[in-house]
Amino acid sequence: RSAVETLPLAKNENSRARLMEIIQHDVRRLDRLITDISDASRLDAELAREDAGTVDLKTFVTDLIAVSRETTRNKKAVEIELKVAKLPQGVKGYVVVGHDLRIGQVITNLIENARSFVPDEHGHITVSLARAGKLNIITVDDNGPGIRADNIDRIFERFYT
Repeated sequence: RSAVETLPLAKNENSRARLMEIIQHDVRRLDRLITDISDASRLDAELAREDAGTVDLKTFVTDLIAVSRETTRNKKAVEIELKVAKLPQGVKGYVVVGHDLRIGQVITNLIENARSFVPDEHGHITVSLARAGKLNIITVDDNGPGIRADNIDRIFERFYT
């Protein structure tokens, strides 16, 4: 908003051009935020109508990664690897009861966020599936710069950018 209000006061072409860049960046960010809000609203409505079901995480995550690898148009090309830890004896599989749409959205968001922060060349994302007691653990790791310590607590806020 301040860039829009300052634009008429800009003294030279360089200042106007810089303010326009800021405005365009903010408009793109707002567009993504509106899309995210719309998607979340749609998912919430779908979840309200849908019962939870059994989800085989190994198969599900494998499929999500395959889709992410295929949909690289206008996206940074990265290597995406899946690592699946050996299950403890007596455990039949990586299975949860939940909403596959919601689980898929979370994992896809993590993969796409990782994609946006890896280096342009030699970008690498590893999605790992492991088990700790009764918990299934999905980890998305990348070779990007990481998350600043002061942002760690905020990244789970809805629509945090």
